[in-house]
Formats: sequence, structure tokens, C-alpha cells
Amino acid sequence: MEVIVTDERDERFIEFCKSFGCFLDEPQIVLLLLNYESAVGCASFKIFDKDSIEIISLFVDAKNREEISYKLIKQLEKIAIDLEFKSSYAFLDEDDLLLDIFKKLDYQIVSSDGEILIKKEFRSLI
Repeated sequence: MEVIVTDERDERFIEFCKSFGCFLDEPQIVLLLLNYESAVGCASFKIFDKDSIEIISLFVDAKNREEISYKLIKQLEKIAIDLEFKSSYAFLDEDDLLLDIFKKLDYQIVSSDGEILIKKEFRSLI
């Protein structure tokens, strides 16, 4: 499997998101997980504020969903850190299965008014 870094204009991303009933056109960094040229997963983020990103999509259509989701989120975080962002946010529904994965990655619940807002502060290596 191969991970490709691209953006929201990539046709493979557009088609993969559409297969989940979603279309995202805001400027964002996109990761595509390809298996023999076919997308089996994607994740993306956009700028939340001057110091933070917001993970806005995570779709996986493959075996080992939890493992692949974990790896895609970690890769998005690495890119964000390389771009000098300090934290990451995500909005989830209360019954979202991804909440457990984000919790394993040290995300904390910030608020839960209908939608859950989670946040992770990136640790500095300095």
C-alpha cells in the first residue's frame, strides 16, 4: 500500500469521498491510501486557526479499519507538526466509532454539545 499526499482537487479523493456520500471542497491537505492504484482510505485536514488544524475527513474501505485509521491520523499529525502547527481538532458525532481511536491517540474532549469537539496538543521535542 502507498500513501500519497495531495489536495482536495485530486480526482481519486473526490471519487472516494463520493462513495461515502461526502464531497469536500475546502482547501486542505489530503492523504490517499492506495492499494494497486485503487483508493482504500483517505484522511484530510484544513486550517482551524493560526496554530491548529482540523481533521475533517477519515474514510477507510478496507480490512484493518482501526489500524489504517490510526496510521492515517498519525501521518496527518506528522504533516501538521512539520508545518509548525501546535494542535489538532476534530468534530465527531456522539456515536462515532472513531472516538475510541482518537482517544487512544491522546485526544481530549473539549466540548460535547450535540457534536463532540476533541483536541490534541502536539508535544514539542525541544
